[in-house]
Amino acid sequence: MTRLSRCVGLVLVLGLAACASGNREEQILAEMANLDKQAIFDKGEALFAEEEWADARRYFSFVYDTFPNDPLGHKAALRVADTYVQKRDTASLTEARLRYRDFANRYPNDPDRDYALLMVGQTFSSKRLKPDRDLANLHEALSAYEQLLALYPDSEYHDDAMARVDELREILAEHEWITARFYARNQRWLAVQWRLEYLRENYPDYSKMEDVDVLYATAGDEIESARQKFDELMRQRLQKRAEGSPETDAEVVESTTSDTSPTPEDQ
Repeated sequence: MTRLSRCVGLVLVLGLAACASGNREEQILAEMANLDKQAIFDKGEALFAEEEWADARRYFSFVYDTFPNDPLGHKAALRVADTYVQKRDTASLTEARLRYRDFANRYPNDPDRDYALLMVGQTFSSKRLKPDRDLANLHEALSAYEQLLALYPDSEYHDDAMARVDELREILAEHEWITARFYARNQRWLAVQWRLEYLRENYPDYSKMEDVDVLYATAGDEIESARQKFDELMRQRLQKRAEGSPETDAEVVESTTSDTSPTPEDQ
């Protein structure tokens, strides 16, 4: 097959696809012309149940675009977002998130706003979140769930949101725990103490709190030991100075075994 033949074939395939898509759109529009808004919405629901996301989206979009201020139009807007979230790829989840967030901002008094906030959180946390990865999506999800809980304490989605908050807070606590252990391995005990104090204050329900308490006590012992060594060093230096004995900076280095002062990144 020549290059020209391949190009012609590709053009024909794309043309046929475009015609098929155009015909499908015309068929749907012709069908909707004979239906009222509730029937159109119900048709979208039927297609959604059959997992025909793209076709369902066309019906929901028509209802929302035609009746944007109608309660049914509001529901259709949410269902459009629902069709995107079903695909679960990054692009679709991003599109769904934008639509849920727009709904929550555009209709602050809508009875389904709590659902929109729930789904904002779901689109951020639907992928597996790990404590040793970027936590930006986790914080965004947590913010959406906490907003739902604060604004709608009686929401039917309250328990779901609370369960997700507990799960996300456990991951955040685990991040602090991993970081504290890293500092412990490097004997940076003040940094360990600060991290664990933050963890204990902000995540008191963390599942490994007994381990946290043990490491916190160890950090305190190491800091106290370093301070005692430092005090003893200062006493010896003052004594030598009083006696007129020479002293070297090497003595300071050799007498301290743990770093108890934080680096700029710990502050």
